[in-house]
Amino acid sequence: MSRVAGMSISTCQTIDTELCADSVEWCPLTDLQDVLVCGTYQLQEQSEAESNEEQTRVGRLYLYALSNQSGSPSLEQLTSQDMPGVLDIKWSYHPVAGQACFALVNSVGELRVYKLLEDRSVAMVTRAELTPQSLGLSLEWNNMTGNSENTMRVVSSDSTGQIHVHQVGESSLVALETWKAHDYEAWIAAFNQNDTQIVYTGGDDCRLKGWDLRVGTASPVFNSKRHTMGVCSIQSNPVQPHLLATGSRQMSRPQQSVSLGGGVWRVKWEPCNASQILTATMYNGFHIINVTDNACDIVCHYKEHQSIAYGADWCRIPTDSAGKQICDDPEDRQATRCQPSSPTHTIATCSFYDHLLKLWTVK
Repeated sequence: MSRVAGMSISTCQTIDTELCADSVEWCPLTDLQDVLVCGTYQLQEQSEAESNEEQTRVGRLYLYALSNQSGSPSLEQLTSQDMPGVLDIKWSYHPVAGQACFALVNSVGELRVYKLLEDRSVAMVTRAELTPQSLGLSLEWNNMTGNSENTMRVVSSDSTGQIHVHQVGESSLVALETWKAHDYEAWIAAFNQNDTQIVYTGGDDCRLKGWDLRVGTASPVFNSKRHTMGVCSIQSNPVQPHLLATGSRQMSRPQQSVSLGGGVWRVKWEPCNASQILTATMYNGFHIINVTDNACDIVCHYKEHQSIAYGADWCRIPTDSAGKQICDDPEDRQATRCQPSSPTHTIATCSFYDHLLKLWTVK
């Protein structure tokens, strides 16, 4: 156990994912918030005779359940599936056709939707090709703040700089928009969760751009040129519409900024009241940042991984200072606005070349 800025950090479990780990996501749905999915991605080794052939990127998808039977949080593996390399995963915040679903993008340029079955295995529902011979790099659903099923959409990005918007049906993905947004890799695409006609994108061309789907995608509604590195993480605040967290250097006139000593691959607003940000900080571990109108302050630095920090997410099951689950009413838990005065956060993080998944708590 360690203590940073008055916060107590405890590593509960370390899992070897065998292949390079790059994405972890807790399910946000009521009664399924104990379910964690983890994606891996790795270049397959080639012999000299195969060196002129296209490299194969393999992956594996893991599903875990959170348990507290031993008195300390731990993960139990439910299932795993081999597949092309997984680069990003996101759960839908609402059921699709009555079932919990998540989507992923992979190393063969596909967007795939999976459903969680009653036995807690997973099955693919549908898939769509993005740009041929591309890598799918990121995705996000448009329903974090409560869009209805008939308007469910996913935005995704790929290695050719293209952005894609798909309508999600019961067993279908319908392409609505595809456009060239960036000169190089489009590392990230995200919705403005308070106005999901607005899409934000970031790329290896050091640009952060905003697009309004109502007026078309021929040109962005803003194009920030003040970044000094590629923009690889974006998430809008689901509670405060004017706040946008980005994992690059600066937007034009940023409200607040903080240096974390490494490229920021993922940013996740804390789901209870969205006043803190969890970051996967690539070459400098993982951070938790308090965000106020006046400052961004680092309150936690988790340094137990020994490789590139790529995946991070907050478990949404609220706990008190002793680690006991609170908010027994499912509607309160789904609203995720039930916050104890001294919460214990359970967090999952993963790192690449050491292929480690870690479960830890901070309070």
